[in-house]
Amino acid sequence: MKKVYLIFALLLSIFIFGVNTQAQNKFALCMGLSKCGTPSAPDIMAAQNDAIDLKKVLVRQGYNASVVTNQYATRQNILTRLRKIVAATKNSNDKILLYFATHGTEKGYILTYGGEYIQYSEIIDILSKSKTRHIYVFIMACHSGTVAAGLTEDPNWRNDIVRSGISFMVSSRPEETSKSVTLPHWKHSFFGQAVIKGMRGKADGNRDRSVTLKELYDYVYAEVVNRMDGRAEIGGEVQHPQLICQTSEYNAVLAKW
Repeated sequence: MKKVYLIFALLLSIFIFGVNTQAQNKFALCMGLSKCGTPSAPDIMAAQNDAIDLKKVLVRQGYNASVVTNQYATRQNILTRLRKIVAATKNSNDKILLYFATHGTEKGYILTYGGEYIQYSEIIDILSKSKTRHIYVFIMACHSGTVAAGLTEDPNWRNDIVRSGISFMVSSRPEETSKSVTLPHWKHSFFGQAVIKGMRGKADGNRDRSVTLKELYDYVYAEVVNRMDGRAEIGGEVQHPQLICQTSEYNAVLAKW
């Protein structure tokens, strides 16, 4: 009789609440270009540390994560990996997280190994073909805010980015550089260290043991601005991370701890 009752209760719960048949798959790619492979761009020693250490965090969070650095961070390899991730998404419940640590320019592109580059518009075009819109792109690069401004003559470009459903958290405004101070006790960029610490739980503002996109951004913004303030090594420059996304993604959970 007890067994019959349990079966009845299970069927009733399915009838009332339904069954979520869409399992969530989580994919991540972390790119760090420390050795640029071209004399036109100085090396960024913190970039590979950002990518490697964030990948470790994401693996613990259940992401199918990979990392590419230095000579492996070529334009072709990165674009191929992005297309494979997009092709691997199965449903709208899946999640994609990307991190790029490299040089960037006001013309709207990031550097890859050997002096080639990838335009932000190319990344957006590939990601827009995914079956999910839970896509979070982190960019640690100078002028990374140009992902939402100045790439085209279309005045609605920023609105189009938001409507795409792709969320961008970038390390600086379009006119700003992004700093990475090479000191014995400092192995990451300001932005990268804040993202890593935030994903480990530091960004959990309401202490519910989960980190949402908005919580992470608030933490990263405060950390980077405070770290930049008054540092003699960076000549008094300023840096303000930016979040470009739909407000419906603010409460998306990126990590639990």
